[in-house]
Amino acid sequence: MAGDLKLIGVAGGSGSGKTLFSNLLARRLPKTTILSLDQYYLNRPDGVPNEKHDYDIPPAFDFRLYRQHFDDLRQGKPIRMPQFDWESGKRKRETVRIAPGNYLILEGLYILMHASLRGLLSYSFFLESPPDVAVVRRCLRDVREQGVTAEYSLNQYLTFVRPAYLGFVQPTKQFANLVIENGPNSRLDYFADRFLQQHPL
Repeated sequence: MAGDLKLIGVAGGSGSGKTLFSNLLARRLPKTTILSLDQYYLNRPDGVPNEKHDYDIPPAFDFRLYRQHFDDLRQGKPIRMPQFDWESGKRKRETVRIAPGNYLILEGLYILMHASLRGLLSYSFFLESPPDVAVVRRCLRDVREQGVTAEYSLNQYLTFVRPAYLGFVQPTKQFANLVIENGPNSRLDYFADRFLQQHPL
């Protein structure tokens, strides 16, 4: 393991605030890299339209490559992180170079699913939001960032997101060091400040 690299896990359901909280931590911790599981989707099979493909179950992700890149960063080696294109359901040709620093944040739905991975974490968080809040956040994000309709986003939630959360994501909450309740009026920035003052990572 390169130097004293500290590994932090941020898990939780869709719309719970994982990405926001990871970015808040990264801005407060020196030389922090975020390894987002969302970039490690496997390519959508040809012939399966986006609205019929389940992006939320564990088999949708390339855990083998994710673990390989995780291990490379732990060993002090830079990686070329893939970039996933939601419109095409495929990886882009371009990648992003990521170099290890002092902290590595692993962020995504299934960060706490595999014992071999979570056992290496210095600390782990699980973000949880009321279902209605998570649905609204997710819908607004999808409309803004992916250019889909609200109807499309809500149908995806009912068909794929909710079953995957209840069946696969929520059970991993038990493995987190801390569960963060991220409600409609929560201030994750204030929480991050207070937490790091009281619990230096």
